[in-house]
Amino acid sequence: MTAAANQQIIIDPEVLQAHVRALADAADVLRAAAANAGSGVGVEAFGAMCGPMLGPAVSGLADASRSTLVTASALSAMTSAALQATAGQFSEIEETAVTTFRAIEGLAL
Repeated sequence: MTAAANQQIIIDPEVLQAHVRALADAADVLRAAAANAGSGVGVEAFGAMCGPMLGPAVSGLADASRSTLVTASALSAMTSAALQATAGQFSEIEETAVTTFRAIEGLAL
């Protein structure tokens, strides 16, 4: 765990990694939902009288839902990747700071 003395900010790598995993899992769930939403519903599902009216409306809704789910999945995956990169950068900064402070104190490894 890293604490920035001047800001009192605590960065917990385990919490960051939990968020990375949660975002990646959400991306997978959203991707699967998008695949299911894209299958559509046939006109015959609503009968001969209602099919021509309801079929296109439901198909349009399914297409819009699929598009939204695909976008949400991509956003979740990109956020997960960016957070993973941020966690790596925090780790590098922490290691550099520790090495630098030890060298300043004359305790370099």
